[in-house]
Amino acid sequence: MCFLSCSDDGERSNSLVNVFIIGAPGEFNDIFLEILGVEIKTLGSRGTDNTESVFFPNTLVDKRVNVATLTANAQFLVGRGELATNPITEIKLMLGGDNFVTVGNNRIPIQINNESAANPTFQVNFSLVGGISHDIFLDFDPFRSFIITPGLEPRVELNPFIRPFMSLEKGRASGTISPPNQRVGIFTFDENGQWVSSTGSQAPSGNFAVRGLQENKWHRILILPFNESYLPDTLDSVKVNIREITQLGTINLRLIEE
Repeated sequence: MCFLSCSDDGERSNSLVNVFIIGAPGEFNDIFLEILGVEIKTLGSRGTDNTESVFFPNTLVDKRVNVATLTANAQFLVGRGELATNPITEIKLMLGGDNFVTVGNNRIPIQINNESAANPTFQVNFSLVGGISHDIFLDFDPFRSFIITPGLEPRVELNPFIRPFMSLEKGRASGTISPPNQRVGIFTFDENGQWVSSTGSQAPSGNFAVRGLQENKWHRILILPFNESYLPDTLDSVKVNIREITQLGTINLRLIEE
């Protein structure tokens, strides 16, 4: 009986942590990132002078991930593992060197010119509870992550803008764009006018999701069609509850009257 009790206590002192990445196409057809894994740093047992790091690898053989497809309910598991229930203080995404975007039939390599772009690091304060699973999301924003230099040989430089959040502490809003074959940019702002995130709708369904929203706050969602024949649209006063999905229904894009 003593052995069983000690084993249960040990399991409750650890937490399973899953790290996912989500994204959107932005201005591209595809965005392939070679994701090697994620390094997580937790507060040590003696405080900040005893921080500990652990690496969760991407276990797939082909580590290239098309983050342009990770919209609506799609997500990619970067890595997972068990951690002691000390707070997570830092998350570092580890990228390889095989990164590119596609525009039409053209493949353009992504330039990564410094350490902060190759291994983007985020300071966080995520509390862990023993005995349960925690999902951490890295929300890759394609509209703010690239410096694009047009020309005969266009240049695309990565300057990653990624918003980490834990799903246990956030809510989401979901809806559908109609016609579903129209590409749109979906931008979310908080009640203070601060840009929270951007995403797109998923082909061919037209479904979209805005994830990682704070509860008890009003949000404004701006929908900008890529096709200039359609008018922009705005959803005001969007509010969510943690661990719940707020349904926004179908957003019917309106044609510009000629």
